[in-house]
Amino acid sequence: MKTIVVLGVGLAGTPLIRQIMRNIVLKSKDYKMIVVAPTTHFHWPLAMPRVVVPGQMPDDKVMYPLEPTFKEYSADKFEFILGSASGLDPEGNLVTIALSDGTSRTVPYNTLFIATGSSAKDEMPWKLVGTADHTVDQLHQLQKKIESAKTIVVAGGGLTGTETAGEIGYEYGKNGKKDVYFIYNSDLPLSSAVMSSVRKQTETELERMKVKLIPNTTITKVAIQGRDTVLELRNRDGTTKTLTTQAYLPTTGVTPNTSFVPKHMLDSKGYINQTSSLRADGHKDIFVVGDAGNLENNRAITAFSQAEHLIKVLPSYFAGGELMEYKINTKPMYGITLGQSKGTGQMGTFKLFSFLIWFVKGRFMGTDKAPSIANGKMTMSATFEK
Repeated sequence: MKTIVVLGVGLAGTPLIRQIMRNIVLKSKDYKMIVVAPTTHFHWPLAMPRVVVPGQMPDDKVMYPLEPTFKEYSADKFEFILGSASGLDPEGNLVTIALSDGTSRTVPYNTLFIATGSSAKDEMPWKLVGTADHTVDQLHQLQKKIESAKTIVVAGGGLTGTETAGEIGYEYGKNGKKDVYFIYNSDLPLSSAVMSSVRKQTETELERMKVKLIPNTTITKVAIQGRDTVLELRNRDGTTKTLTTQAYLPTTGVTPNTSFVPKHMLDSKGYINQTSSLRADGHKDIFVVGDAGNLENNRAITAFSQAEHLIKVLPSYFAGGELMEYKINTKPMYGITLGQSKGTGQMGTFKLFSFLIWFVKGRFMGTDKAPSIANGKMTMSATFEK
C-alpha cells in the first residue's frame, strides 16, 4: 500500500487532507494517508486582529478541533500523528517526527505534501504557536495585557498590523479609553503593492479612530521594565526616541516552518524552492503548498488558491498522468478591515467600496466559513463536496 503523508493542518492542509482522502484514498485499496501536525486544532488566522481585543470573539471562533473530521476515516486508511517534522530524507523518502511525548518516529512516504505554513515572530498568536493549548495561552495573555494597558502599540505596517490597529482603535482609541499607537516603516500603512488611494484611505480611517500614527519608523530595541515595555524608535532621518507601553503587539513578519528540510532545498530566507507545479524543486514526489514555499508571497489567498489547484490536478497525478502547472494570479486583491464598520481594498486596479469589504469580510472576519474550511469542505473561494 502506498503512503501519502501530509505535514500541516492549516489553511492549505485541511482542504487537501479531506479532498485527497475522499477522491483518492477512500476510492482505492492502494493508498493510505498519514497526517502530521503539532496541534489537535485548526487555527483561523484571519480573525486574530479582532480576537485579540478582549470580549470581541470567543476562542472557539479561531480554534476548531480536528478530531470530528478525522474520526470519519478508518484506521487502516488514515492515521493522525501528534508531533512535528524534525527531519526529511528526500532520497530515502523518509520523514522524522518529533512526537509530543518526547520520542521520535520515522515515517516512510510515497508522496509527501508539505503544508507546514509559517510562524509569527515573538510567539504572537497571529499564527499557530506550537500546540493548540499554547496558542490559546498566548492569546489570553495578550488579551489581559490589552485590557489592563493604558497605552497599546501595534508595530508593523502589513495587513495584520493594519487590521489590528483598526480593531484596537475602534474599541479603545476613538472613545479615548486608551492611547493606541501604530508604528510602520513606510510613508503609509500597507505595502507598496497596494494602491496609494487604498493606503491613504487606511491612514484616514485610522486617524478618525484616533490611532496615533508613527510612519517611517522602526523599533530598534525592546526592553521589559516591570509591567511596561520600553521601545526604542528610530525614524528614517536617524532621530531616536522611546515609547513606553503596557501592551506591545509586533506584527513584523513570519518565519517559514521549514527547519526540518535539508538546506539545499531552501532559499536564502528559509523557504522551500517551489516549482510552478507546486513541487519541491528537483523532487517529483514532494509537493509544497502555502507559506512554506517561495513561489508566491505569504497570504491566505495564496494558500487557498494553491490548495484548490492541487485538489483539481492530483487525481491525474495519482493516475500516472501529467500535472498541469499552477498559474500565479498577478491581479492584486486586498480586503482590509478597519474596525468593525469600515474597510477598504482593491481588485486589480479597482478600489473597492468600504461596504463591500465589511459585508464580505468585516462582519465575521471569515468565521462564518472557518468551520467548513477547518473540516476541509471549502476554502474562502471554492466549495467542494459536502
